[in-house]
Amino acid sequence: MDITKGFTFITEDERWLTKVGIGAAIMLVSMLLFGIPMLLLVGYQLAVTRNVMNGEKQPLPEWDDFGKYFMDGLYITLARLVYTLPFWLLVCIGTAITVLPAIGAESASDEVAGLLAGTAVIVWVILGCLGLLLGLALFFIAPAISIQYVRTGELGACFRFGEVIAIARENMGDIILVAVALIVVNFVVQAVIGALGATGCGLIIAIPLAWVVYPWISLSAGHLYGQIAAKIEGKGMAAY
Repeated sequence: MDITKGFTFITEDERWLTKVGIGAAIMLVSMLLFGIPMLLLVGYQLAVTRNVMNGEKQPLPEWDDFGKYFMDGLYITLARLVYTLPFWLLVCIGTAITVLPAIGAESASDEVAGLLAGTAVIVWVILGCLGLLLGLALFFIAPAISIQYVRTGELGACFRFGEVIAIARENMGDIILVAVALIVVNFVVQAVIGALGATGCGLIIAIPLAWVVYPWISLSAGHLYGQIAAKIEGKGMAAY
């Protein structure tokens, strides 16, 4: 994988300021509209992934198909939500186990109430461990869902669980590498923004920079996922 290319390809586009600026504007509008416009940015990221996979010389697409970007973003968000259902099931079980002993404690003896409370704690520890395992699995599966969707163009393909899990398993090293790179870059940029924000003059630069950071990192993630998709498709370095 070419990690550096994933972060530098954006400025190779002559219209990168406009394209990233639109992404930043969408983020701003999302704050006023309950985050719904963010689906556009998710769909746009998928378009970058698709272009890299297909070997487009200029992976950063124009903002010329808002309808498709929105629907792609909606579909992939719904798919990811389905994969988180086991986690929410664990939360519901844990909540029920916490509430029921509290209700029963009102009419139970101190010993029984203590037993119920102790059982609830043990169950929460077990559920917490299971939740941690699920979270770790989702860490690998989330990129795999995006790659599967871009490769097939079908929402239904995201629920072919065997194929999605196979993508995550067979590309685990690359997924970890991408995650580490994104975390490090985000940490460095946030540190720079924090340092600039500490001074009056720097604050003028820090505010617009903060708005650009998320779209930039999102598009970089799209490019890096596209590299993984290209490798799966057997296109190798030629695709990016």
